[in-house]
Amino acid sequence: MSTSEGEGHPSVIDRVFCVLESCAASGRPLTLVDLSKRTGLPKTTVHRVCWKLVGLGLLSHADDGFQVSAKLFALGSMSPTLRRLRAVSMPWLYELSAKTGWSSNLAILAEDRALVVEEVFSGNSKQMPRMIGARLPLHATAIGKALLSGFNQSELERFLGHGLLKPFTKATIVRPELLREQLERSHASGVVLSHEEWSTGTSGVAAPVYQDGKVVAAVAVVGAPDDRAIQSHAQYVRVAGSRLSSALNPELELAAV
Repeated sequence: MSTSEGEGHPSVIDRVFCVLESCAASGRPLTLVDLSKRTGLPKTTVHRVCWKLVGLGLLSHADDGFQVSAKLFALGSMSPTLRRLRAVSMPWLYELSAKTGWSSNLAILAEDRALVVEEVFSGNSKQMPRMIGARLPLHATAIGKALLSGFNQSELERFLGHGLLKPFTKATIVRPELLREQLERSHASGVVLSHEEWSTGTSGVAAPVYQDGKVVAAVAVVGAPDDRAIQSHAQYVRVAGSRLSSALNPELELAAV
């Protein structure tokens, strides 16, 4: 954890956020021991923070531990920008799932991660894990790479750094120059792909979503590895990204009429 209240001492806000983030990132309730290990905070501090958050309604508690509450989800959903983006995207997400048989999702950039803010499942994607709220690596997922495609040169250099990128599977692209080449190709094709790069058994196709000339989100379909399916799904994803961008920029459509 970063420190901000004297050397070696995280602020109260740092502690609260760290606990909330750990609970949000977990697929199950966390005990005090779990949270202490995940946050690096003393158990007494975690105990105090957790029960204060329960009192505020931001965490809920049961016999098996603490988890984020419905109130916290509701607060996050009140962002006007995010609410509009999710509402506008839903028809295209449903259409993508119906046409491809894969799950579709929408993500935004959040601290150098792709934050999944909406998802739709088809009858053929029941085995896919639920990802809403997940923060995915930018360089190892199709939806993350679509967000990366909006980085300018200096932003991309900062993100890539000077060494190899973190591998998640044997297929993860870890060499920055190879990732740059893939991003360049995506600018021409309108889509970017991933082949079991973050999770074995999962591939994806994604397209960036633009507003006011900037990439503000990405839309994707995710399913079992299948080169033919990926190629055939690419056109649907490209169209969905384009139409969602148009929906977020109605003034451009009016100007073209």
